Amino acid sequence: MQSPDPASLAGVLRANTTDGAAVLARQAIALLRDYVARAPTDGLHAATADCAHVLAEARPDMAAVGNLVRCWHDSFAWPDADFRASALAHCDAVLDRAERALAETLADARSRLASLTADSEVLTHSASSTVRATVAGLPFRLLVTASEPGGEGRRFAAEMGARCLEDDEGPAAAAEAAAVVVGADAIGAEAFVNKVGTRVLGEAARRARTPFYVVAESYKWLPPTQPLIAGGPFEAVPNALVTAFLCDRTPGVSFRPVSG
Repeated sequence: MQSPDPASLAGVLRANTTDGAAVLARQAIALLRDYVARAPTDGLHAATADCAHVLAEARPDMAAVGNLVRCWHDSFAWPDADFRASALAHCDAVLDRAERALAETLADARSRLASLTADSEVLTHSASSTVRATVAGLPFRLLVTASEPGGEGRRFAAEMGARCLEDDEGPAAAAEAAAVVVGADAIGAEAFVNKVGTRVLGEAARRARTPFYVVAESYKWLPPTQPLIAGGPFEAVPNALVTAFLCDRTPGVSFRPVSG
């Protein structure tokens, strides 16, 4: 079986313009696992390190991808014996920890929204998979902005059976909603990155004293020395607008994707 090329694996991540940061981060670890499973034994130690580096740099616009791959790299023991089996097991441990991070994040977020009733409206922007899992099955009415360019909010609304608003209707809806809930592709010390149009919703929510929540697993948080990258259809949104970051652990604590 031919070994996959790290550059082609990175291309898979770059070509994925549908999924959000959390899904892409887990996909990066799955691609690394596939590489380790299929690569030749000779030189596997160095080749795995190189593949991890290439995957970590594949999507600088989504810090979660690099963070999760670097967590794998930095927490791996890099043994000389049984290297392949150890590396595969460590990929599985990281994926397991990422799933537990999601579960803990959802528990926090759903607990925060649990008091909302069927008469309440919650507004979201873009199509975060973490937000999707947060709101699924809760009784309030979901409003989704169209989220142009791209319009992924339209598809998200259709899939969730929610009402879709044009983007210019979003600020007024934020002022009237019981809460605004969005995801994040990266979170820095002063701002977080999400789809263009998020900031105006946060500003409208603050003026109206509407709770403005960001639901994001801890591996989306950037180390203090890592710059926040926002461009194209993404923008930096000041953390000062956020009522609370709903997360699997206290922001700023390093993510440790190990079992136990």
